[in-house]
Amino acid sequence: MVTAIQPRLAPAAPASSLAAGSAARESAAPAIADAQRPVVMPPPKAEIQFDSEKMRANLEEAINRINEMMRDGGRGLNFSMDNKLGRPIVLVRNLESGEVIRQIPNEVVVKVAHSIEDLKGMLHNESV
Repeated sequence: MVTAIQPRLAPAAPASSLAAGSAARESAAPAIADAQRPVVMPPPKAEIQFDSEKMRANLEEAINRINEMMRDGGRGLNFSMDNKLGRPIVLVRNLESGEVIRQIPNEVVVKVAHSIEDLKGMLHNESV
């Protein structure tokens, strides 16, 4: 046997008392909310000072130190900076023959990146 479930409802209040109560709440609510609301100030803008020449000099100095450490340690690693791309290149060499065993990024990737850099001037005129 199945019985239907019906929600219990509170007895309805007269419309006049509902209107009076809601009007009083509406007038008091904004005043209370405004008094309790904290004042929010936007954060001050950060002043970022960036010197690209100084950063490049620091990077070149760090690369030179790493290369010295690799040579002194008898390792065939060589770090360099590709000026056209502005990215570091890592070479792994055989110490006996001087042959490049591996290059990171790959030589083909570097050539493609150089070609793209060369095409930038043709595709987009930077002076306009």
